Amino acid sequence: MSATVYVGLGSNEGDREAHLVAALSAMSRIDAVAVLGCSSLYDSAPVGPAQPRFLNAVVALESELSPQRLLCILQRIEQDLGRRRLQHWGPRTIDLDILLWDEEERSVVADANLQVPHLELHKRRFALEPLSELAPRARHPVLGVTVRELLAKLAPQDVRKREALCWPDVGARFPVHEL
Repeated sequence: MSATVYVGLGSNEGDREAHLVAALSAMSRIDAVAVLGCSSLYDSAPVGPAQPRFLNAVVALESELSPQRLLCILQRIEQDLGRRRLQHWGPRTIDLDILLWDEEERSVVADANLQVPHLELHKRRFALEPLSELAPRARHPVLGVTVRELLAKLAPQDVRKREALCWPDVGARFPVHEL
């Protein structure tokens, strides 16, 4: 059974956009996964310790994998792209988070390694802004409100849309193997 899955991407080390493009390209090559679309890019202040600003986006995937299996593959992509987990909420070349799993049976996942929807999603404009471009009417399965409603309730945060150099346009045709 396939599901629509929304994955948040973030980078604040090195060539941030290149890291996001590399992660998108890697996700497009996962068996049993298809890239449906991607949001615009957003530049945001970091959460946690002092560090460089983040570049964020959200990608919509169609997946036939279990949430846990997709998480393992996303973590492998992070490692392959140079992610090192040295400090909680610290700087990173790439961060891939499953934000929402839009399938009735798996819309909520709570285990030791994975929480879906993402536990902090409703508090983070850097995730909600790009997610709202792709799925404004998607419902948060725990809070029972749409992404658009969550975004409307959120206090202002230092997040702004940024022009892309090599990131695909919103609504670009996929697959993106050529990236």
